[in-house]
Amino acid sequence: MTTTAKSRERKDESASAVEIVTRWGLVILAMMAALGALLRMFSSATSRVAQGLDQTTLLYLAVAGGLLLLREVKTFSFGQLKLERIEERQKRQEKRLDDIQLILPLLLPEKEVQHIKNLFTHATAGYRGCHAVRTELRRLASIELLSRKTGQHISEIKDNAEFDLGKYVELTELGRRWAERIQEIEASGEKGA
Repeated sequence: MTTTAKSRERKDESASAVEIVTRWGLVILAMMAALGALLRMFSSATSRVAQGLDQTTLLYLAVAGGLLLLREVKTFSFGQLKLERIEERQKRQEKRLDDIQLILPLLLPEKEVQHIKNLFTHATAGYRGCHAVRTELRRLASIELLSRKTGQHISEIKDNAEFDLGKYVELTELGRRWAERIQEIEASGEKGA
């Protein structure tokens, strides 16, 4: 089992425990409100029983019912105010991250991914210049994953000449984030294998 799967499992268990405690807490509060209503109805004042339910007793009963219904509410909105269960939002966010993990490797060709990883780990020596490398670097620069270093031009990389990639380009902030994400995906893939 991968580290990501284990951490997700732990989160699910803790979310489940919180949900159970919350549900039982609401039931207990509802029971207390109902008990308060019953105590008001059958208190020593016999005139209250004869009169039936007063407003305060009805309020107790309404609170008890509301608390029981609250257990089932996932989203509450009032005008522009929207409250939502944290667990529901977290599940949606985890699904989006899983979708990103599936898409990320498809967005960049393997050679371009390798350039990003090499820049991230500073393993940039020993590159061999060619048209394909220049094209890959220009593409990565155009999508702002890397930037050209001041005074350096990708066009200066000569065919069959050995060069240090780090001399010409560097990762942008977005490029660093992509590199970190690529490493996370690869690490979780290796642990799962």
